[in-house]
Amino acid sequence: MDKKTLGITPSSDKTLQTLVHEGAFASELDAAKFAMSFAIRAGAPQGVTEGATTKWNVGTVDPDQSLRAIIEAIYPDENEPYRLVEYLMNEGLRLIGEEETLDVLTLLEAQAADAA
Repeated sequence: MDKKTLGITPSSDKTLQTLVHEGAFASELDAAKFAMSFAIRAGAPQGVTEGATTKWNVGTVDPDQSLRAIIEAIYPDENEPYRLVEYLMNEGLRLIGEEETLDVLTLLEAQAADAA
């Protein structure tokens, strides 16, 4: 059964707070969605997050189910798309946290350059 709530691990939360504190994102959820896209762009495989603390209800994260549709398109064999969304958010935050500096503008520019 797929998740009804999504969460962030304590180690990911530190990076999330830094991203929001820098002012590049209006909310934690915006920063977490960016982190998810960062993980997808980095080629993150499917996975499951252990030890996440609940932050959001799925209806808040994906009110129109567009994230679900994206996950199903990118990972067509995924049976629990919101479990994967949670994993990708945490994996993206982990990857971003490994960057030498958490300069969000640089990360956004690099992601855009890679896409071009």
